[in-house]
Amino acid sequence: MCGITGVVGWVDADALQQMTDTLRHRGPDADGTHTGQGWGFGHRRLSIIDIDGGAQPMVSADQRYVVSFNGEIYNFADLQKELAEGGYSFSTRSDTEVLLAAYARWGDAMLDRLNGMFALAIWDNDERRLLLARDRVGIKPLYYAPLGPDVGEGGAVAFGSEPKALLALPTVSRELDVLAVDAYLDLLYIPPPLSMFAGVRQLPPGSKLVWQAGEHTIERYWDARPAINQDWSAETWAEVMAPVLEDAIVMRTVSDVPVGAFLSGGLDSSTIVAVLSEHGHTSLDTFCVGYGEEGRTFDERAVAKRVADHFGTRHHELQLNVDLMSGLETMVGSFDEPFGSFTALLSWALSGFTRKHVTVALAGDGGDELFGGYPRYRGMMFSQWAERMPEGALQLAERAVRGRESAVARSYRRWARQFLDGLRLPASQRYASWVGYSRPHERDGLLSHETLARINAAGRPDPIPAYFSQAVGADNVERAAYADLHGFLPENVLRCSDRMSMAHGLEMRVPLCDHRLVELAMQMPSRHRVGVMATKRILRRIMKGRLPEEVLKRKKLGFNAPLGAWLTQDLDRLVGEWLHPDQLATRGLLNPDAVARLIGEHQAGVRDHGLRLWSLIVLEQWNRQYLD
Repeated sequence: MCGITGVVGWVDADALQQMTDTLRHRGPDADGTHTGQGWGFGHRRLSIIDIDGGAQPMVSADQRYVVSFNGEIYNFADLQKELAEGGYSFSTRSDTEVLLAAYARWGDAMLDRLNGMFALAIWDNDERRLLLARDRVGIKPLYYAPLGPDVGEGGAVAFGSEPKALLALPTVSRELDVLAVDAYLDLLYIPPPLSMFAGVRQLPPGSKLVWQAGEHTIERYWDARPAINQDWSAETWAEVMAPVLEDAIVMRTVSDVPVGAFLSGGLDSSTIVAVLSEHGHTSLDTFCVGYGEEGRTFDERAVAKRVADHFGTRHHELQLNVDLMSGLETMVGSFDEPFGSFTALLSWALSGFTRKHVTVALAGDGGDELFGGYPRYRGMMFSQWAERMPEGALQLAERAVRGRESAVARSYRRWARQFLDGLRLPASQRYASWVGYSRPHERDGLLSHETLARINAAGRPDPIPAYFSQAVGADNVERAAYADLHGFLPENVLRCSDRMSMAHGLEMRVPLCDHRLVELAMQMPSRHRVGVMATKRILRRIMKGRLPEEVLKRKKLGFNAPLGAWLTQDLDRLVGEWLHPDQLATRGLLNPDAVARLIGEHQAGVRDHGLRLWSLIVLEQWNRQYLD
């Protein structure tokens, strides 16, 4: 696990070193740079496999190829064996050297053979060609910055694991991208190819960028469109998926350093611990976070402890006492962009706590998207029936759910309001409203007139409905899962996990994002994902008899915290320091009156705007750190 950076078409050794130094937190163990005629690669290393022999950037024996690579290739031993049988002689035990040999033999088609998480750069000295690629699901990040035709060989490009590496170059524009602001207010993250900086772009998951002769092209090399097999029974689905699930978990324990696991007591993390225990990991370190009395409804420590005791793990608990602002600057600096989900601070704290004990931790990210765990999937199922409600009945139901919205973990009144709000919308927009936090007309009111005019002139994108609509032939639940595979999973869940773990030099591995498992899940009919009374039906079937009944029957809680309550307790200070009307007016991005209405509704308990207010605080902090 590492940080990578580089430039092709132009190079300056001092600038390359500065770019590399910005990624020290991602690779605290070692660093390296390598330059040639009109190119340079940089690397920061967190040593996990072949600690002595895997230094980067790595150059092939014939000096033709150079690689800088972030991630882990879990099937590298199998690839190494195949390549060795073909005549390649390896000098290290590292997956990095396997990448070089695989590229020399198969070229870009190598990407189809990799099982792992990665962001990689490979330079071909003979062809003067750069390949950038990001893993299929988007576990590892990769940013790039075209440097323009007046730089280097008629057009250079820089790349890096995080924007900060690119911002080290004075030619990269820090100008604010207003389309990214608009997307952030909706999704609480910045979707690719956008970034908050006009001069920096994101390479989407499952995509590759090729630069040659001063120009670059981008194309997707992998996707997992729904291709529903309606004929398989639940028993057959469980039989087919179980061995892939187990292999995905076990193969992610390959390491030369200590490995642990996050354990919330939920189905996904408990499944990982159960499989590891069954495969001989009997002294596993497990980690969980909890809260004080104000977070009682969010706290999962008790059930996590029972699971840990059941499997005999060395269990570690962290009780989080949050000063909301104490970690804000560090968190924003770890993303380089505003990230509005409060789970970032939770992940920050848990990752730092975990890193004191292990260097690698397995997590259950992806289980909800693959197996149907989110309440919104059942909402899509129910809405297919409820959308035929007469207008009068819909209005009556809307009046029934009006009232104060509590900030507890399961706010059924809030869920019911959001459900009813979406029924008048087309299915794609309905789902976008449930996975987002502010519809276009709401953002129109929240943005200043000047910002809105700039957004309208540029053309507001709408990525979630677009992904939803691409899943042709699937039902609404299956379309929602496909949209999450391209949006919520990589850009919210995995982005948070990567940045917050790497900020502490902790490698987080996510076995439920194994592409083989994802491809199977995308073929699974919605009836095997969710039912009227149950979610994750196939995963529960796979784990029946292998997990305590309490875990199998638990309702989803999720990795969350009492943000609404914490904000309410300290709202006057937060408003005064980050969301004061005078500050907002001076900044010019938002409408101060609209923000004041959100604050008033939250204080009065009319609506729980905790996440929206937090996201605005994060946005203001980002402006102070990067633009002021």
